[in-house]
Amino acid sequence: MLTNTLNALMIPAINATPTQPPGMENVTMILGWILWAAGLVLFVYFIFGLVTAGRNRRRGDEVEAPGDPPMDTNNNDATRTRPRWFGPALIALVLLLVGVAGWIIRDLTAPNEAEAPTAPAASTAPTAGAAESAAPASGEDFAWDCQAQLSTDTSSVADEAPEVQDWVAAGYSVVPSSPEFGGCERRDSGLRVGYAHSEAGALMAAATYAMALDPSVSEEAAEDVEVAMVEGPNRDQIEEKAQRIRDGLEQGDDGTTTASSTLLGYSQLNYTDEAASYQLVYSFPSGNGLEEKALAQADLVWEDGDWKLDPASGTKMMTADLHQGQPYIEWGPKV
Repeated sequence: MLTNTLNALMIPAINATPTQPPGMENVTMILGWILWAAGLVLFVYFIFGLVTAGRNRRRGDEVEAPGDPPMDTNNNDATRTRPRWFGPALIALVLLLVGVAGWIIRDLTAPNEAEAPTAPAASTAPTAGAAESAAPASGEDFAWDCQAQLSTDTSSVADEAPEVQDWVAAGYSVVPSSPEFGGCERRDSGLRVGYAHSEAGALMAAATYAMALDPSVSEEAAEDVEVAMVEGPNRDQIEEKAQRIRDGLEQGDDGTTTASSTLLGYSQLNYTDEAASYQLVYSFPSGNGLEEKALAQADLVWEDGDWKLDPASGTKMMTADLHQGQPYIEWGPKV
């Protein structure tokens, strides 16, 4: 499958970020600890000075007895009750406290770098599981303008069938039509294209192409190949065969069996945003007059903004086999 080839070529990007230089928070932290340590030392010296001054004052009171002549107040050495470094230490302590307060205010008012938004890491290639659940990107390039109005709902149809408002005549039988999932564009041949980029859109395309995509019936139908079939050698061979049938050089299928068949349901084999595979269950009358069931496998690829049929080979657009009792979800015009 084309999807597997593309996935194999996708190399995940390395989720790495450039080495950042050390931030200023470490320098600020170191300066803060230095300020706190210096403040603590000065505070201890300040307390020690107060205690020493108190002791000297008490000693002076004890030495000075009543009746003694008053001490000479002009003698600084005699009246000194505090150490000489007490004044400078007090000034240094005040300056230090002012500096610490300023640092605290700056730290509280500065933006927190840890809370600042970080640059997004380099993206990696999506895994298969992520691709299955991813919603279509907004502004996606579609093949048809009407697709922009379709639903972007990515609900799975693997277990529950999508609701279809109308089953309209197209090709050999009737096909689903929905304003939510497509096909929103009607071709001159009657084929409907333009589907939602979702599981429901892929299923709608599969059921439509199974009944209405046949380039051998007319020139208008031949033009549908370019918009509804995946480009490649299989498509080229199918176009050549259809041309020979239209020219009468080769016998084609009259479509009687297809026209008498009725869609009963489906089973989803695989789905990603790039490819999908469904088994469509049909009932048809057998030669003995009884009803039989058949499986038609439709493989699709999202190409050029729409779901396109990926031909099974250069001679068959889909593979078909008898139904052997496999479980399926009921879905069709008579359900």
